[in-house]
Amino acid sequence: MKRFMPVLACVLGAVIFHRAEARVPIKVCVDQANPTAGMDSRIARQALSRQGYRVEIVMFVGHGKQASDGFPVSRFAKLATTRCKLIMGFPVDVGNPKLPPNVESTAAYATTGFVLVERGPGQPVKLGDLPHGSEVGIAQLDTWAGLLFSTHPNIVMHVYPKDNDMLEDLARHKIIAGLAWQPLLQAYEAKRTAHVPLSAQLLPGKHMRWDLVALYAPESKADGDAFDRGLGSLRAAGRLRDLIKPYAAATDLPMTSLRSVRSASRRACAAGSGKPGKRSSGTGPPKPPAMYTDAQATKGRIEYLQNCSMCHGPLLDGQIGGFPGPALKGEDFADPSYDFHVSDIFNFVAKLMPAGTPGSLSHEQDVLIMSYLLRENGYPPGATELTYEGAERSKVPIRYYGK
Repeated sequence: MKRFMPVLACVLGAVIFHRAEARVPIKVCVDQANPTAGMDSRIARQALSRQGYRVEIVMFVGHGKQASDGFPVSRFAKLATTRCKLIMGFPVDVGNPKLPPNVESTAAYATTGFVLVERGPGQPVKLGDLPHGSEVGIAQLDTWAGLLFSTHPNIVMHVYPKDNDMLEDLARHKIIAGLAWQPLLQAYEAKRTAHVPLSAQLLPGKHMRWDLVALYAPESKADGDAFDRGLGSLRAAGRLRDLIKPYAAATDLPMTSLRSVRSASRRACAAGSGKPGKRSSGTGPPKPPAMYTDAQATKGRIEYLQNCSMCHGPLLDGQIGGFPGPALKGEDFADPSYDFHVSDIFNFVAKLMPAGTPGSLSHEQDVLIMSYLLRENGYPPGATELTYEGAERSKVPIRYYGK
């Protein structure tokens, strides 16, 4: 019998190897520039291997030639049809689950978002509870978190080119706190050699919490469903939380594809409750208010081209046109679900822009640029000029009234 043991071992090894090779291969794209890349890869391998897939990770770079260059959302559909069946790590606003065009998504597997970072392991303090005049830092591209400054007059803001620069100043006691995207904080902590204890808590409010999902093309629905089944299996086995640490498990959305959420959103829009320019009462589209003069918008176009177009594009299309900044025109910029007002956008433009020299433009330049943005989004000119104080306090909703 002993003489047959080596032969038996070889046969069993060949059978196991053959079965492993016979497993269905699937390519999964992971953005190597994303700080969550390691976690995204782990989740993909674990979830899909439970469904009989052999996973091949395909790394891509989710930005342009420079790290600050934008990645047009339209490219996700191309990736999903030409390179991979799934694209991991796409962040979806918990309160407004919007997806790029021509893709669907799996269930969310982790929750992250913007955090308030402070020194020390003590009891976390709320942003609004910081003493008046508290110096708080933020990276210039953290658009959503930047909107908090206009609602917290107790804060003196410091804008940094990058999150790491802000976190270094926080560790050196140059600022009292900072606002950061949690994955970038984790990346900073992983590389830091000199340990200064930092504590962080997810910020409450709209646009602060984001779920991570995998995207796929509609024709790859079977692969997306397999991922969802594998994810459910990991959750049931109690393994999901360990795989996604230090991030939290997604709990705000059910273990189902975001397709259902998007369909519900479409139904709400069709009923007249969510689409720009529609009223549920059937009285027709509301008329946008006139808040600026035509002369202000004409001058504002020149100011915009000189000070803003290098990041947001001469057509205000931002990342859609391959520029690093977000679009400043259109339904995505002025989506009603964002609940933006003129004061939100104006305070961000006046205090956090332009990139590199935030707050460096004059009050007049800020007003002219805001006038131009209003005109490009379909607001009509009027006889009364927009003023700095008026824009700073205006609660007129931001909507897109163009064609």
